[in-house]
Formats: sequence, structure tokens, C-alpha cells
Amino acid sequence: MTWVFLSLGAAAFQTVRNGLARSLAGRASPALISWARFAFNLPFSSLLVVALVTLFGVPHYTAAYFLYCFATAITQLLGNVALVAAFERGNFAQAIVLHKLEVVLTAAFGVLFFAEAPSLYGWAGVVVCSAGMLLMNHGRAVGPAGWRRAFHIDLGTMLALSTAVLLTLAAFALKEANTLFVAANPRVGAGRFEAAAHTLLHSTWMEVVVLSVWLGWASPGQFRRVGAHWRRMLGIGVTGFCGSLGWYWAFSLTFAAYVKAVGQIEAAFAVVLAVLVWGEKEVWRQLPGIVLVMVGIALVLLD
Repeated sequence: MTWVFLSLGAAAFQTVRNGLARSLAGRASPALISWARFAFNLPFSSLLVVALVTLFGVPHYTAAYFLYCFATAITQLLGNVALVAAFERGNFAQAIVLHKLEVVLTAAFGVLFFAEAPSLYGWAGVVVCSAGMLLMNHGRAVGPAGWRRAFHIDLGTMLALSTAVLLTLAAFALKEANTLFVAANPRVGAGRFEAAAHTLLHSTWMEVVVLSVWLGWASPGQFRRVGAHWRRMLGIGVTGFCGSLGWYWAFSLTFAAYVKAVGQIEAAFAVVLAVLVWGEKEVWRQLPGIVLVMVGIALVLLD
């Protein structure tokens, strides 16, 4: 059950990371906040891999492995940018809960692309989560009056849902990268920590390169903001490293849907943070919908 504790720990670190990112929303662009997550993560993931290479030697890599690392990097990068942008256009708790619908998308992707058909519990979870999302939308302070508010999809909602899709794709890509690493290096064994560490490093440096090039071309002046916010950005990097390592390792030990289901505890953490730190009173009206989403997620876990 190591993966359960890894998932819980990763969810806690990710909540803190998202809270720090939320505190920078409006002070720095979503792209720069995402760059900080990966750039300030890179020194820690690099040191970890250097230690592993010193102990076990340089591993064997394949072209397919790097291809899946790149797919992980791009989908995770875009998902992180979309989530930070959602923080600017909606409340914190809603953005977290909506993007946590990735567990339902994981089940759906499994059916469509991996021949993994959910049980009746799984399909019930999909329906309940969808109902919860509508009810949560109905509890928002913005949108048309009456029942039509439940079906009101604004930019913040779309960004959070886009995050869910992108992070679902990232989970499958990194899981495949870990599998390819173990296949090329059989000595890694069942623990698979080494696979998770290497995949984290390679996807992270790719993310840093892509975002640095993009920011340098599209908005070079953004980098001047790093000096003013480096302490929070360092916090984002440290918590991002700890959370990502937990996710990457957990994904290598069990099914992606199981890891994502346990990771939904982050939604509860987010509600507490939203109420206590930012005083988002709108959350209280959305609690019934949030509860339904959590119940639906629990049903998916029973699959």
C-alpha cells in the first residue's frame, strides 16, 4: 500500500503548491508561475538523479522513453498553465475540484484507448460527478439566474476542465515512460523509485526549456518579476518537486485511476484553504456539489 501514502503525501504537497501559485495570480502571468514551478524544481530533481547515478550507474535510455517524457512535459505544462489561469477567473476551491474530475476522465480514457471498462460502480461515479459539477456551478455567485446557472460554463470553468483533460493525458504518458525505463533497466525492480526520479528529471528539464523559450520570445520582461517573487517561487518549486515525485512514484506502482482517486483528497484540502486563507464564502453554497463530486470519485475508486 505504499502508493496510497505516496498519493496522500503528494496531494498535500500539491495543495500547498497550488495555494502558493494562487497567491501569485495577478502578480505574475500563468506562464511565469508555471515556469517557476518547473525551474525551481529542477535543481532538486537533478541532485536526486545525480545521487542515483552515483550509486547505480548511468541507466539505459531509449528513444521511445524520451518521447513519452516529452509528452508528459507538454501535457503537464499546459495543464499547469490552464490551472493557474483558472485561479484568476474563478474561486480556488472550484478550480481544484473541477480539475480533479480527471479521475473520471481517466476511467473514460481507459475505455476508449486502453480497453479498461469500468464496472457499474465506475459508471455511477461518472454520473454522480457530473451531477455534482452542475450543482457546484449552480452555487456560484455569477451566471444567469435560476436553473440555467447550473449549465453556465465560463472561461474559468473551461480552463479547469481543460486542466483535467491535460493532466489525465500526462498521467498515462508518464506511466508509460516509467514502464519503458524499467523494461530497459530490469535491475530497478518492483520498487521503481529510480524510474520515477529519472522520468521526473527529464520531463522537468523539457518543461523548463519549452517555457523559457516561449517566455523569452513572447514576453521577455516577465523574467524581471522573478527577483520580486523568488521566495514564493522557491516554495512552489520545492513543494512541486515533493508532490511530483510522489505522483510519479505512485503511478509506477499501481493503476493510474487508483492513484488519482486517492489524490482527490486534495479537493477537501482546497476547500479548507479557500475558506480559511482567502475567505471564499461562495464555497459554502457549492459544498453540496463538492460533496457529490467526492461521492462520485469514491464510486469510481470501487471500480
